[in-house]
Amino acid sequence: MSDQVQQIRPVETVDSVPIEVQRIMRTGTIWTAAGVLAPVLGLGPLVAAGWRPADLAGGVELVFWIGTLIATAGLGLLMWAGCPVMAYTVDQAYVQKKHSIRIGICSNLVGMALVGLVILLSPAVGA
Repeated sequence: MSDQVQQIRPVETVDSVPIEVQRIMRTGTIWTAAGVLAPVLGLGPLVAAGWRPADLAGGVELVFWIGTLIATAGLGLLMWAGCPVMAYTVDQAYVQKKHSIRIGICSNLVGMALVGLVILLSPAVGA
């Protein structure tokens, strides 16, 4: 036998913190892409056809911009969840990213739903 001690890495389970942080970073990137593309695909044709938020009535325009701010904050949290861990330990990053992705998905979807509702309730372009 050899005098060297062989180090054996413990097997990391699917729910271990390092594996969970990697999963959050992967899915955070996917949610970020979806959060960027959905408004572009939805609002792009409307803006190209001449629709503008300024054409909305007073209170409805405010709801539009509130929804936009909520969705933008959610997108920022999703970007944070998708970023690699460099400045924190894995345990600290896990806590931050766990909350960031959960709150980010919810606020991004709520904000986009508010904006979508405003768009659906607004008068047709050219009407």
